[in-house]
Amino acid sequence: MNNKFVQELLADHSQNPRNYGELPSPDVEAAMTNPQCVGPTHPEGDRVRLQVVLSDDGTTVETVRFTGDGCTLSQAGASLLSEQMVGVAVSEIVEWDSEYIEEHVGMDLTPPRLQCAELILTAFRQAIEDGPTNPSS
Repeated sequence: MNNKFVQELLADHSQNPRNYGELPSPDVEAAMTNPQCVGPTHPEGDRVRLQVVLSDDGTTVETVRFTGDGCTLSQAGASLLSEQMVGVAVSEIVEWDSEYIEEHVGMDLTPPRLQCAELILTAFRQAIEDGPTNPSS
């Protein structure tokens, strides 16, 4: 992918994030931070709060929403990866690796930048590990 296209893609997803917002009754949710990535707009680091509605049998993602703030890569990564999660098996998403993330953000990432881009995936794994938000439902 050419560098100009990648920059435009990331800027668009950061400024106009897809799946941004909150769900009234998520099945699972988690918040994650990356305190290593600080900047003028995010002095405490990158933050993402993820909410997910799963299929009735709990095996597939039906709906994803996130909120947060941080660097362009953390917010664009959350937008890009949240789009990829819809309709995909939970077991597949938890296996996504750095290669998958780099492919979808369109560039090779250093370890610190990978932490930014994968923040929503880290939150997803935590949400699945924590289990249902409202176990009685």
